[in-house]
Amino acid sequence: MSRGARRAGFAAAAAVIGTAGALAAGYAAAGPTGLVDAAALATLGVLVMARSLVRGEQPPRVRQEGKRRRPGVRAADFPAYARIASDLEWAQMSRRHYEHAMRPMLARLAASLGRPQAVADLDAGSGPGHALDPDGPGVDLATLERIVARLEGAP
Repeated sequence: MSRGARRAGFAAAAAVIGTAGALAAGYAAAGPTGLVDAAALATLGVLVMARSLVRGEQPPRVRQEGKRRRPGVRAADFPAYARIASDLEWAQMSRRHYEHAMRPMLARLAASLGRPQAVADLDAGSGPGHALDPDGPGVDLATLERIVARLEGAP
């Protein structure tokens, strides 16, 4: 018998004897509950030992060598976009924010894009209640989506 095989046999025997000792000690300490606890710990030890003995393989490459990866887009690259998205959310919650921040910005965008039909929607989005309650809820999502769709549409 080779030295490696003898060493593996001794290690296996020591593991079996150690596990049996741990199970017996658990049963002696707390009866069936201690036996279950000791068995759980022994199982955990076996799993950790098995994982340490398994040789790790290199995972397959996900990216192909011939393809070039495009750089990721970060929010910091487009601060104006992040601000517009934030203003659109606030315009739904606050009529005052819509009137003083969002509506003038959308009017400037419509003018720069040459889309006067979107400006008509801006005036229609004000609704009859805006003069009565400037602290009320903002413009509904459907109106904002219609305005943005008009801004993105063809001239």
